Amino acid sequence: MNSILRLARPLWLLAMLASLIGLTACGSSSDSGSSSSSDTSSDSSSDDSSSDDSSDDSSADDSDDSSSDDSSSTDCSSDDYPTELACAANAFLATLDSSELASVSYDWSDSESKTVWSNLPTGSVQRNGLALGDMSTSQQEAAYYLASVALSDAGYLDFQGVLAADDYLGEQSSGGGGGGAAYSSDLYYFAIFGTPSADDVWMLQIGGHHMAYNITMLNGTGYPVPNHIAAEPKDSFVLNSETWAPVEDEGNAMVDIFDSLSADDLSTAYLSGQSFSDVLMGPDNGSGVLPDDYPSGSDRTGLLVSYMSDTQQALVIAAIEEWVRDFPDEVADELMDDYTSDDAFADTYVAWAGTESAGVDVDVSGTYMRIDGPRLWIEVAVQNGVVISNKTHYHTMYRDKTMDYGNSL
Repeated sequence: MNSILRLARPLWLLAMLASLIGLTACGSSSDSGSSSSSDTSSDSSSDDSSSDDSSDDSSADDSDDSSSDDSSSTDCSSDDYPTELACAANAFLATLDSSELASVSYDWSDSESKTVWSNLPTGSVQRNGLALGDMSTSQQEAAYYLASVALSDAGYLDFQGVLAADDYLGEQSSGGGGGGAAYSSDLYYFAIFGTPSADDVWMLQIGGHHMAYNITMLNGTGYPVPNHIAAEPKDSFVLNSETWAPVEDEGNAMVDIFDSLSADDLSTAYLSGQSFSDVLMGPDNGSGVLPDDYPSGSDRTGLLVSYMSDTQQALVIAAIEEWVRDFPDEVADELMDDYTSDDAFADTYVAWAGTESAGVDVDVSGTYMRIDGPRLWIEVAVQNGVVISNKTHYHTMYRDKTMDYGNSL
């Protein structure tokens, strides 16, 4: 949750207009990879992202909005989140012509496509759906509105911040050392699985470099996982006179947990002999199945949260909220109850890796932190910067071992 800039949801349109006017496209890539996922093995794409966004300016401005552009201004306000979200999704779909609709819409049962997402630039891994850069202004308005409904105010601010971070990277790399146009807010995609309805099953997917939202609605109950969010740099930056820090609070909340531990407890939480160049439970690479390689048995170690003091447990809860509360209360409240119950904390570990003598230092690449519960999985991996090479940046992952993709694969 971004503590730097606070925009309430009613200002989404102003934020959208600011992004349309000021955010630029440029970039390159080369994030180091995951020990567990071939998809995260290299962010090194001096890729030619023209293949991925085929951004003809004319295609965005002159697209066949044969359906009503007025749909983007549909008032979907409702006290019922499933109703509001389905309305916003259908309003977005109504702005698309038949070809665009075909590119955005997927069968609910298409498990392989559901699991296509990544932490790499889109030139390395093509995302599902239609890119913001290929949308007309009215379509972008509807897409931004859909995102603002899908997320809490804090979550929507993080969403905006990740887009801004990519444009910031493009701005930094445009003078050389970047290569291609891998970094741009234009290269974030919207896709929908199934038919949006308040009382049916469907999924909203929003993805691009350093972002993956997979929000599944099961007959009115929401499951916002798996969720990947990251940003380079990890701390604040300024773009178009606005200050952003989309994952700074998440990282700080995790550090607060380990800073509260005694030397003995910090040693117990240490993942001895393990190192992490990226998140462990990374992208599913179109597998079409739920992952089954979470640490288990003797490999599942760390410090039990139930062993910690009430004050320390409160820090764990606060860290969990940084991810779960990016989604509206109608989704987050039940999940928080499940993740932080006494029974859950009796089987939840906090753990870290990196240079043991240095402790948890997020300015050092290879530092790693996680919360591992019976259902909940949150992890933060610290990597060297790709474009901003003198700073580290975060990759984060929030998953639910039971309910990823609404357990619909």
